[in-house]
Amino acid sequence: MIFSLNQWGSLQLGEFHIGAAPIGPEELERNSKYVFALPARYNYAFPTGFEEVEQILENNPLEAF
Repeated sequence: MIFSLNQWGSLQLGEFHIGAAPIGPEELERNSKYVFALPARYNYAFPTGFEEVEQILENNPLEAF
C-alpha cells in the first residue's frame, strides 16, 4: 500500500480506516513524500510461501528514496 504522508498521518489518528481488520497497515518504509505499508492481513490465510515472505521482510528489503 502507498500513502501520502498526510494520508498516513490521518490513518494513524483514526480519521479513517482501511480494511476489515481491527488493526491498520504496517509501515515498511517511507521517503519524503510517501509511506509504503503492508495491509494488516496480507498473510492471514497463511498462503503457500508465507514463511519466505516473513523472512524477507525481517531483513528490511525496501529502501525508499
